[in-house]
Amino acid sequence: MRAQVVLLARVRREVGKYSLVPVEIKKGRPVPVEGTTAYYLRFSEDGSRKVEPVSDELDAAFIAYQNRELNHARLQMGLPPIHGPAALLRDFKNNAINPVLVSDAVSKYLADLEVSVKIGEKSIRTWGGYKSAVEDFRDRCGVEFMDEITGEVLKKYKLQLFESIQKRARGKASNTVATRFRFLSAFFMKHGIRMYKTKNPSSEDKGLMEWSDFPRDTKKEHENKYSEDEINAMLSAADIDEADLIQTFLRTGCRDEEIVYLHWTDVNFKRQQIVISEKPKYGWRPKEREARTIPLEDGVLLKRLAARKRRQSRVNHLVFPNTNGKPDQHLIRRLRKVAEKAETKGFTFEGDVTLHRFRPTYASIMISHCDLQTVSLLLGHSNIQTTAAYLGPERKGARVGRTGFKA
Repeated sequence: MRAQVVLLARVRREVGKYSLVPVEIKKGRPVPVEGTTAYYLRFSEDGSRKVEPVSDELDAAFIAYQNRELNHARLQMGLPPIHGPAALLRDFKNNAINPVLVSDAVSKYLADLEVSVKIGEKSIRTWGGYKSAVEDFRDRCGVEFMDEITGEVLKKYKLQLFESIQKRARGKASNTVATRFRFLSAFFMKHGIRMYKTKNPSSEDKGLMEWSDFPRDTKKEHENKYSEDEINAMLSAADIDEADLIQTFLRTGCRDEEIVYLHWTDVNFKRQQIVISEKPKYGWRPKEREARTIPLEDGVLLKRLAARKRRQSRVNHLVFPNTNGKPDQHLIRRLRKVAEKAETKGFTFEGDVTLHRFRPTYASIMISHCDLQTVSLLLGHSNIQTTAAYLGPERKGARVGRTGFKA
């Protein structure tokens, strides 16, 4: 039987009197004891019981407890004990079954992702998100080997992220951290590591973090569409190029990158439609990797686009290029510039001004003319429930209505 090591808390009972209370270990973590002034270890050595002070901090005391348990296990196996953190680390490096460096794991993972981008399985933007996540973890996680990553390492890194993320005028830090951890989870799964346990874990659950410790996005009940007043306020403040952009998002329901890479060859004036298709030149594919066709039967947007094409000062295959004639990755800046002009005229927007809000707005328009399945196909959703969430409970069954947006 392995020799027992007990972690003790020194607790003040009354003035001048203290007692040592065993610290309970639950799910691999020590449970704090109220009123603790210091921590001790109690263990047997050379046939006698010993009590040894270790730290005033619970985390440090728990590490000492784990190290002492490790040494007792080594003695049971006939191995010499190890003293000090440096010696413990050397022992780990010498005896680890698969001592993979975090830096090597990150380099290989990114190399594999680059191949996915080249063959069109992932977009450059997706690759950039994963790259930022894993490289930041590599540089700040505080461990050298993959086998050293524990739930505590991940929780400390989560805290670092919250402390280092710069406050933005829009967006939530919690959602940014959740996105980083979602990217990291995919990275760890490549090495057979589960970052978090299930909601009701069994004793065999190998997840490193508790379910409740893993950061997740804060979701709204349903997507927030623009009101007619908000759209009309933007159109009233916009110049002709800005109005082209707003009308294109409003009347197609496209994602931002779909407009960023929209070519004139995608606009079929004769058939009155826009085709969303991959752009190998830029290493970009539509989400879900599927092309789709969006009808423009009312003619309003087609007239604007035809005039826009005639206005372009030089030949360009992109509908909305930047000033250098390349894909404009900052279309949101154009939209927010318009919103700021509208606000200077006294208009107030409800919620953030984003490109994505045009998608539920488009959905709310189209549901008045066609069924939910068709709207889902037009938006490029693989799951009709996503489309239903755009509409909200009061609009899922709507079939009639008109819009008052300006042409």
